[in-house]
Amino acid sequence: MNYKDIISNIDSYSRQELRQFYATHDEETASQVFRAKALSEWRKQTVFCPKCGAKLVESTDFTAMECPECGNLLFPRIDPCIIVVVRKEGKILLARHTQRNQDIYACLAGYVEPGETIEAAVRREVFEETGIKIKNIQYRGSQSWPFPRQLMLGFYADYDSGEITCQKEEIVDAQWFDPNNLTVATPAPGSIAYKLIHGSYS
Repeated sequence: MNYKDIISNIDSYSRQELRQFYATHDEETASQVFRAKALSEWRKQTVFCPKCGAKLVESTDFTAMECPECGNLLFPRIDPCIIVVVRKEGKILLARHTQRNQDIYACLAGYVEPGETIEAAVRREVFEETGIKIKNIQYRGSQSWPFPRQLMLGFYADYDSGEITCQKEEIVDAQWFDPNNLTVATPAPGSIAYKLIHGSYS
């Protein structure tokens, strides 16, 4: 469909949240939209060269912003994050996060720190947020999440030891739940959290 066709049919379109769009479209289409969202936000924020202060221009050779004065190239930033479901005797560990404005229980998650392996990040985040030690970390899938620039890496892990002790700054509550009989609200379909919780990667 070309631009004129879009304009002539503008009244037939409606606004849709990106999270909802991902849940209702195939992964290839959703990924293109997520890429557009991430690059749009990055271009708004990447205006001046951090080396010399000159105004940046779009590179003609790369997906990058280029400094016309010193030649510095700035590529889009991607923040790697881990997201994990811990399993114990047929149950899964879910938590209600302090920063969420919804009363839902979700996976444990967090950013990968400099110098850290992905597996180390999984172990650290679970222990920091709940006091639980884990083993048998298993990678299951990934998802671009441009809010604003995350790449979510999804895992399952098995319980090793410890009792739930919530990190108050991050976690309001954490419990073991039967995944086949969830009595709490969880993330919406389309998200990697939903897939991990509801067994799409099993």
